[in-house]
Amino acid sequence: MIIRQIFNNNVIRAENQVGHEFVVIGNGLGFKKKNGQPVDEDKIEKTFVLKSDKIPQKLIDLIGETSVEYLKLADEIVGHAKQEMGDIFSDNIYISLIDHIQFAITRYRKSVGLKNSLLWQIKKFYKKEFGIGMNAVELIQEQFGIQMDEHEASFIAMHFVNARQDAQGMKQTVEITEVIDDIFNIVTNHYHIALDENSFNYSRFITHLQYFVQRMLSNEQEQFASGDNFLYEQVKDKYSNAFECTQRINQYLEGKFESAMSIDEKVYLTIHIQRVTSRNELLDTE
Repeated sequence: MIIRQIFNNNVIRAENQVGHEFVVIGNGLGFKKKNGQPVDEDKIEKTFVLKSDKIPQKLIDLIGETSVEYLKLADEIVGHAKQEMGDIFSDNIYISLIDHIQFAITRYRKSVGLKNSLLWQIKKFYKKEFGIGMNAVELIQEQFGIQMDEHEASFIAMHFVNARQDAQGMKQTVEITEVIDDIFNIVTNHYHIALDENSFNYSRFITHLQYFVQRMLSNEQEQFASGDNFLYEQVKDKYSNAFECTQRINQYLEGKFESAMSIDEKVYLTIHIQRVTSRNELLDTE
């Protein structure tokens, strides 16, 4: 690898033989070095491997003003996330996570904690991301001696939700979570039940809602291969209660977004509602 930019004595930007760029961390990597010189690979401790061929300028600027300990922590958190969920996150996760960690640690050192109004929803609808957040606060306690709570874990989780959904922006991530919660409540109130959160159908239902709501907010309703109204009529008749629940959800969406669900969206949402509320998939609240 060749040095392309020296941020400080311990952090450099490097390029390999095929032109891929990396952020490389190691004690003394940049000390008395110049751009164009080979990297002393024996000193490498951490390497940020990004999906894009070129490192975003915003990340370069952030790395230039961030201490090595924060960079290593962020890389460790992202590494754990990839182990849990696969390499599905955009490169923006490094930017948002490093920035958040610095600010959060500064806040906690001043005894300033924040409450996340979506804590319950994050724990319920994004369990894997919340687990990543909990792992992150454990790492922060180990490395910095700062004990953070579930609220901070949920804030970190939201960055991974955002990075998984094409970096749509935190504002839209919050809105998606709120709409999923509203739909979830419509379903549970319609059936007067508590859903079994450990069931496979529950997991599929929540995943469907995440992408369905994202499509609604983006005005990109998906057209499935139903062909004509035959499947729609079959589902409407066979799963009449689930279809009625879907109609209630559609009314809610029309009021909120002034946009109705397509026939295909109604068909597949009805099927998911039927599955998740079937007798062997629920816990009766009565």
